Amino acid sequence: MRLYLSDLDGTLLNYKAEITPFTREVLNRELKNGTAISYATARSVHSAAPIMEGVDIKLPVITHNGAFIIDPISKKRLVSHFFDDKKKKFLQEFFSEHKEALLVYSVVNNHEKVSYLTSRLNKGTKRYIKERKNDKRLNPCQSYDELFLGDIYYITLIEPKTELSLLDDNFCGKNGFARNYQADTYDTQEYWYEIYDGNVSKANAALELKKLVGADELICFGDNLNDISMFKAADRSYAVSNAAPELKKYATGIIRSNNQSGVPIFISDDNTPIWRYEKQPFKVIPDNSRFKECVSAAEYTGEIGTLNEKQTHKALKSYFASTAFDKEIKIGSYCADLVTENGIFEIQTKSFGKLREKLNVFLQASHVTVVYPFVKKRRLSYINSDTGEVIKTGNFVTLKDMSNFFLELYRIKQYLNNPNLTICIADLTVENFRYCKEDMKRRKSDRKTAVPTDLTRLTYIEDSESYRCFLPKGLPEKFTVKDFADLCGIGDPTLIIKALSYVGIVDFAGKQGRSILYKVT
Repeated sequence: MRLYLSDLDGTLLNYKAEITPFTREVLNRELKNGTAISYATARSVHSAAPIMEGVDIKLPVITHNGAFIIDPISKKRLVSHFFDDKKKKFLQEFFSEHKEALLVYSVVNNHEKVSYLTSRLNKGTKRYIKERKNDKRLNPCQSYDELFLGDIYYITLIEPKTELSLLDDNFCGKNGFARNYQADTYDTQEYWYEIYDGNVSKANAALELKKLVGADELICFGDNLNDISMFKAADRSYAVSNAAPELKKYATGIIRSNNQSGVPIFISDDNTPIWRYEKQPFKVIPDNSRFKECVSAAEYTGEIGTLNEKQTHKALKSYFASTAFDKEIKIGSYCADLVTENGIFEIQTKSFGKLREKLNVFLQASHVTVVYPFVKKRRLSYINSDTGEVIKTGNFVTLKDMSNFFLELYRIKQYLNNPNLTICIADLTVENFRYCKEDMKRRKSDRKTAVPTDLTRLTYIEDSESYRCFLPKGLPEKFTVKDFADLCGIGDPTLIIKALSYVGIVDFAGKQGRSILYKVT
């Protein structure tokens, strides 16, 4: 069994310290399929649990950088590492002398506490307390004796004033202690010095959890220096692209960033069998003569397929079919438009959301190509509904707005990274006819039809790299939605950026005033 173990802040959580709906959906799908997933964090379970709400993790989780292994359901501590009395005395004496603003994590009467001296607060501890003003663990103290009550497992100094060399001389693998010193994930200008028992590390806790759940392979994910020990202990380890350079040295590989849902996408891909499929060229000039024959055949109701379908859908289904027996094949409880030697084909003009349940089944059985008919050129003609004569024929109009296409992609965003999914854009020329009275005024009784006349191009989006074709030329290194909109003429820039973010082409790059900055990865 593989055990996937992820850090939270900067790794599984986005830049807002949130689990995105996309990440939650992909993780829950993997958990439902039986994938073993847990997390290892510097947070307490009380801090992590609200953030992870809605993610159905039932395996024990690692908190406080390995001080505890906890049942996420009952919140019971399965493994604990506290300072013994000798170490507690050393800590109290050292910090009584050096007068640091401390955050002392302890268990008092079976309740977790975060204690601090009200007379000794600095900018960092004040911010910490303010951000957690409703945290029941906060415990203001008046003396060092009160500060060091209970079973202590963790000490944090935010921006310590004591020389780092002096702290390390006492706590970096000395006197039975271990320490972690790194920049805060959300404020890289602020450094935290964390002290815990010498037996505590994410590595030791990860190996203990691996044994506890009976896993034979440990795969870890992280972003910061406190993940180094875990990376060394893992069978495989992956740093998100936003990780500290020092951590990347120890990684098996680099994956997408935390803002691109790198961890759940990797887990999903790692557990996906790759089905046989003959990859298509990126752009294909189709056999338009054969398509015209398919359109003619599709005029006759019941000629193609067994469902009530429109002419464009019928014609494309016939075009992609290898034989007449490929159509309307039942897979599980769902009917596939086509099943060919090159996998399943679904012709979907709109409402991709209806595909989700089908894709859950189809992608486990075969490679799937979703064909999206895009009207590239069209013209409108008015037909006299009484005589059948052409009243007026318009000019052909070339269409560039692909907003609807990106909206449909958004509806199946959780599948876009699946290596067994191909999106095929079929560029069409369409004749629109409006059957009306001779005065050409619009009436509710007017009948409208759309007849495809030409199939001009097929674009196969096989993988993440294929989506780069939607990037406008001339984008600056960092850009806003407005910058993107000024250069992109194919649709709603917000929708396009979201789609490109889901497939790993665009990433969060910070903020500029109130605007979010993006970058191309």
